[in-house]
Amino acid sequence: MKITWHGHACFSITHDGYTVVIDPYNADYTAGYPKLHLKADKLLISHEHYGHNCREAVTLSGRPESDCPFEISTLEVSHDSVCGIMRGMCLIHILEVDGLKAVHMGDVGTQLHSGEIGRIFGADALMITAGSCTGLPAQESWRLTEEVFPKVIIPMHYRGEDYGLAEIDTVDSFVALSKKVEFAEGNSVELPDSGEPRTLVLKLR
Repeated sequence: MKITWHGHACFSITHDGYTVVIDPYNADYTAGYPKLHLKADKLLISHEHYGHNCREAVTLSGRPESDCPFEISTLEVSHDSVCGIMRGMCLIHILEVDGLKAVHMGDVGTQLHSGEIGRIFGADALMITAGSCTGLPAQESWRLTEEVFPKVIIPMHYRGEDYGLAEIDTVDSFVALSKKVEFAEGNSVELPDSGEPRTLVLKLR
């Protein structure tokens, strides 16, 4: 399984030549990010906000659902700390194949209960917001990762030097809480991962 970060909360996840894209952003509203022009066999959207639902940025192959090698399930969670009253709900996407589990947390805005934690516990890769005003702050986001015990934590949805909305955090506060951090040379990681459990900061290309 190959996980590739395209910026903000957008990822491609590929296995055996089949590609799923999650949460393509609209570059007109996500300062500094390039326009997306992606190809995929399947598109997943965590919620209907402009940084996550730019369907026109993805060209779909038209392959039948039966071709999808992934078992895909979802958890509906609050986008805020008040049961979705402020920002609505969003989906956590869980992709499983060949004994591997990748979890995209969307814009989760609340801590999860034990049953929800159980669904994503021990993920091989956990893609989670690094902390922002539109989701969990960095400390709460990190607390959630500690309950999940993922092998690789991939921060997303943060502000870099030349990209990202001014009102969201940089990745710094999140990685400062991590016990082991690696800054990748590229924007992809292959699973299964042979390294130690760690936070892996992918490099935007």
